Amino acid sequence: MGREEECKDAIYNIWDTEKDTKNRIRGLEKVALEYPECMNPLSNIAELYLGMDDIENTIKTYQRIIDSKDKFKFIWDNDLGKAYLFINNYEKAIEHLEDFEVNGHDYSNGLFIAFAYLKKGDKKKFIQKFDKWISEDLEKSFDQQDYKNEIKTLFNDNDSKIIEDIWDKYYDKYSNMEPYKLYCELYKQCYPKSKVDKEEFDDDSDNEDFEIPAKLSKNQF
Repeated sequence: MGREEECKDAIYNIWDTEKDTKNRIRGLEKVALEYPECMNPLSNIAELYLGMDDIENTIKTYQRIIDSKDKFKFIWDNDLGKAYLFINNYEKAIEHLEDFEVNGHDYSNGLFIAFAYLKKGDKKKFIQKFDKWISEDLEKSFDQQDYKNEIKTLFNDNDSKIIEDIWDKYYDKYSNMEPYKLYCELYKQCYPKSKVDKEEFDDDSDNEDFEIPAKLSKNQF
């Protein structure tokens, strides 16, 4: 087993055995010292501090990630992008988050790209990126409370209101959508793209020829 695998196992063990957040942080700090070439322990620590609403230590930990980036054997661009975002280096945040969008996978990544543009002051780009993110996975994108700590930490009241308003706009749009059309929107996100003709979904007609799984048919809506 290589050191990277050993580090991952040590992190999993901390999460499994330590239920108290402060004990988890202490355990992860030991892992970070033992495996200084690994980025994940510090990323976990930053997220735990954020969950505790300990903004000072959240930002300090993200700064540690940036200060240590040249020592890491593997850079997780999503976490490095978030680190830059929390220390207000928006250009670097966008660079790393956009790179991760192409080469990695984390469904929240697109939201953080949108956040970075809003922090940069580019509201138009924020709306474009938010639209792209929320439309890609409707099921996972509607709970603003999942990101309340990030929003509270990163944004002032005016920008927080912009985020709240756009979230509400999309919530209203999809919650008021005719149920069958909403079902099709959700279904096409899970359906293998190679087997779907996009025009079938984008057609505004009732499209009786589109094959809906037997579990749900149109007359059930």
